[in-house]
Amino acid sequence: MPVKIRSRFLKSLFFWLLAPGDLLMVLGGFYLSFVLRFGGHIPAANWHAFLRVLPWTGLAALLFFAGLGLYRYQYNGLMPVLRAAVTGILGVMAATMALTFWLRGFAFPRSVLVLAMPLQGVLVCTWRYLYWHVHRWFFGRRELLVVGPPEEAAEILGKVLDLPRGWFRVHCVLPPERLAELPGRLREVDAVLVVPSLARGDKADILNACLKARREVFLVPDLYDIMLSRAGLTQLDDLPVVEVQDIRLTWPQRMVKRVVDVALAGLGLILLSPVMLVCALAVRFTSPGPVLYIQERAGLAGRPFRLYKFRTMVEGAEKLSGPVLAEADDPRITPAGRFLRATRLDELPQLFNVFRGDMSIVGPRPERPVFVAQFMSEIPDYRYRHLVKPGLTGLAQVSGKYTTAPADKLRYDLYYIRNYSLLLDLKILLQTIPVALGGEAARGYSNGTDPVRRAAIHALVNGSREAAAGKEAGKL
Repeated sequence: MPVKIRSRFLKSLFFWLLAPGDLLMVLGGFYLSFVLRFGGHIPAANWHAFLRVLPWTGLAALLFFAGLGLYRYQYNGLMPVLRAAVTGILGVMAATMALTFWLRGFAFPRSVLVLAMPLQGVLVCTWRYLYWHVHRWFFGRRELLVVGPPEEAAEILGKVLDLPRGWFRVHCVLPPERLAELPGRLREVDAVLVVPSLARGDKADILNACLKARREVFLVPDLYDIMLSRAGLTQLDDLPVVEVQDIRLTWPQRMVKRVVDVALAGLGLILLSPVMLVCALAVRFTSPGPVLYIQERAGLAGRPFRLYKFRTMVEGAEKLSGPVLAEADDPRITPAGRFLRATRLDELPQLFNVFRGDMSIVGPRPERPVFVAQFMSEIPDYRYRHLVKPGLTGLAQVSGKYTTAPADKLRYDLYYIRNYSLLLDLKILLQTIPVALGGEAARGYSNGTDPVRRAAIHALVNGSREAAAGKEAGKL
């Protein structure tokens, strides 16, 4: 087994190899395509046209890759990374074609561009595959201590055990009543995961202990933590205070967002009209019933509006069952509907909702009023997601899954509202493409649990309870 490396400098150095490696693979793909096209004698005019656009193409590659989230730590698996890399390559090709036109680089052969795209895809995906595995080999295999009530920790453990093997191994669950054991436990682990319901004083004690022991801390945020994420330090006389501003968007932000929404929705309706026509025909001729499915959803400030989408279920799917979430392999979904859900093409009619002002391009996904009432009774902070217009896509959709719990989706939505910017909207739009390619939207809600994983969670949670009971018995 290799020696575990905890050097922060080495970890940062390892991470900063990503961008140069990506650039090398992208430019290497261009060079190989020139060699395949012209052999060993590349015409000077063609090569000089390439050199003219080279700096801008490299910059575009870095911007696309950064916008797709490829320069942040990834624990969730390799396939999302590869899908994002392929999307980035497509963006680089489009940017290079535009640059050759703007910079009058007409001698740049189009055949080289066509050859470069698959070569770059293979090179970048191979590089990312090797990097991901080597990075996990060096910096993974960390012992993780989960701190929190066993019932809540069990939900968190389900997420941790879903991660690819090799990143974390759950050491144990430490309930709040045994926090006195934390300093000793920290000598046995590499990182600590803290559940959101823990008292603020306990969180502060855990953070202090981890800082002293130089251990990583993963904190599942609640509303208080998210609100502090954009808080600014100011002062009253010589007293330092943290100023927490209103979570709502300012009127200039709302105005810019609306202008961008109208422009993108109008452009999308024009460019995607042939695709929407094909989708409508597919729905019409593969199952009886209307092409569009119109449903009431909760919008800004909870006000209801009529949402449009292509019908993906059999007509009258909820007549007997009432409003229920779609499940994995739901028999009510039509064959055409399954494809439309997988590619998210069923959402295209919502461009009309955006154009009308009911929705935004980016924002929390709108829910049905019956589910909103249910979630608000279970999660008091749920009402804050209605401070902005709902969106076609959102941070919860590109970061989570269809089966992500409402409380976890809410954390993403509140973080989006708290940290809103036009740049964040652009990043979410970019990251929606590889997510749609992954077909996550078609999988539905899964109400089953893998028995192996369930057994592992049961053993970890019960182990913490038994230890606590043994400790109490020892006191008597």
